[in-house]
Amino acid sequence: MTIDSMIPGMFIPQRYFSVGIFCSGSISTPVCILLVRQSEENRRLRQELELRVAELARLADMDGLTGLLSRNAFFDRAEQAHARPGNWYLLIDVDHFKRFNDDHGHQTGDAVLHAVATAIAQALRPTDLCGRLGGEEFVACLIDCDDDQAARRAEHVRASIQALRVRAPSGRMVRVTASIGLSAGDPAQPIEASLHRADLAMYAAKTGGRNQVRRAA
Repeated sequence: MTIDSMIPGMFIPQRYFSVGIFCSGSISTPVCILLVRQSEENRRLRQELELRVAELARLADMDGLTGLLSRNAFFDRAEQAHARPGNWYLLIDVDHFKRFNDDHGHQTGDAVLHAVATAIAQALRPTDLCGRLGGEEFVACLIDCDDDQAARRAEHVRASIQALRVRAPSGRMVRVTASIGLSAGDPAQPIEASLHRADLAMYAAKTGGRNQVRRAA
């Protein structure tokens, strides 16, 4: 307005000049405040969206019943660790699981699976991997340990499961045991080869009386 007032024929009275400055200031200030608030709201919504996406990804990797890694998530992570030497695999199968469902109902069977999963997770280190393959069968990958350490951890998992007491709807406490196969990982072979050896050792534990750890030959 100041420049316009200096141009011949474009004189603007002082009262209009003042009103123009006042109006522009009174309009721009609320607009700036609104833009700042909108920017903060957009940032909050973006952070909330990122958190929800991360939570959905976490849930997609989790077995819904036990809270352990799902089968696919376990294999994805174990494949990455398998390339390094010093890893061991556990195949864990709950003994006589069908009896829990038949004698006490599926609610008890689900409770047993959840309790076993918790026992496995607590018996292992945070750096180890554990997941549910399906049904009553679980799998674990012991990261970077020697023969003695692997054997001790496998035995610790077995003893932790044996110590479980799960209450059936009838009020009766049921006991749980598991048969475990232990196999050394071999980076030169596919991960399936190591798991197959652990699986054979687990079946040897079953036929050998259950509630024990057998190491693959």
